[in-house]
Amino acid sequence: MLTVSLGCPKPAVLPVKFNLDRPFALQVGQTGEASDGQGFMIKFEKIAADSRCPGGVECITAGKADVVLILTKATESQTISLPFTLPNGTSNVTDFKGHTVRVLGVSPMKFKDKEIKPAEYSILLTVTETPPPAPQVRIGEDFTIGVGESIVTIDDLSGIIHFDSVVGDSRCPEGVQCIWAGRADCVFSLTSGGRTQQVSLATGDMSRGGQAETKFGAYTLKIKAIEPPKKQTPIPQKDYKATLVLTQ
Repeated sequence: MLTVSLGCPKPAVLPVKFNLDRPFALQVGQTGEASDGQGFMIKFEKIAADSRCPGGVECITAGKADVVLILTKATESQTISLPFTLPNGTSNVTDFKGHTVRVLGVSPMKFKDKEIKPAEYSILLTVTETPPPAPQVRIGEDFTIGVGESIVTIDDLSGIIHFDSVVGDSRCPEGVQCIWAGRADCVFSLTSGGRTQQVSLATGDMSRGGQAETKFGAYTLKIKAIEPPKKQTPIPQKDYKATLVLTQ
């Protein structure tokens, strides 16, 4: 009687658990799974090409290694190739379903006349949560921004408006009769062309000083309102919101 031995089944290869914002390594064929519980997985498929300059050799360019990854979340999957270069550039990063993947290194180092077998490669990478896009403002449209928040302009100005703080609030409180209506003085940081300037804009009665608008590149930034209304108790900085408009 012929007995056929099927042998023992191979144990399942479990994914490598990794934490967001911390570097981790993968060997060719290995899969990593984020420990944040969102089901994000990344597999190091292969190095598609390796033109890195070998150690001890003078090259015109540093070359690159094309890292092929398979990114998966829930039922969606995508295969991408990220070029890793030295010094590291900006093309070694990609976003996928709320996660940002960045290749930090490729091993082993390349040497002249020494072949690297496909299975010998490993990579170092990080995965972070993709930050939400910054709010944007259009010329001529009112927008609201809170203390500590920033907003970007979608025009040739390419500017950033940041609401720093309310440095004074002398508005007349609700339900109180005042001789002077008062005003709220707000500080904003305006960035354009790599330069940042701080300006103070006020809303309310400007008969005793203050300005409601300022030049911002070729445009005019004007504050239109500040919320919430003044009360007899101090308003926390985090509760202030300013309504502004950027006009030509």
